[in-house]
Amino acid sequence: STLSPSSAASDVYKRQGRVINVSNAVIYNGHTFGNGRCYLCVNCRASCGVHGNPATRRPLGVLATPEMNFFKQSCHKKFDPVWRNNKLSRDQCYKQLAKLMGICPKCCHFGWFNQPDLELANAILSDESWYKR
Repeated sequence: STLSPSSAASDVYKRQGRVINVSNAVIYNGHTFGNGRCYLCVNCRASCGVHGNPATRRPLGVLATPEMNFFKQSCHKKFDPVWRNNKLSRDQCYKQLAKLMGICPKCCHFGWFNQPDLELANAILSDESWYKR
């Protein structure tokens, strides 16, 4: 994949349907998380959180389908313990993942990944020693 922040961001605008800014309680069964706001496609239900507290209108990434969210969660379950347990810094983890994926480190963030990128990242992170390679 030749992912760049601008190409990933454009995925948000390629989807068909109206995207609205709503309470994230809509996607979390009545519970709010973080700053409580997200973007939601009214047609396909793809969603994306927003930066800030208080919430801004700047998206955290691209609109993600439920399947993409599944892969993001799976990636984070494998990725986050490495930096949280001080094996590498969070920044070093993203740089290592970028190297293994063959993408620019500045483009490496789960929020900006499309479905194929998430699947590749998940496969790489399935090797428990991914951060040592």
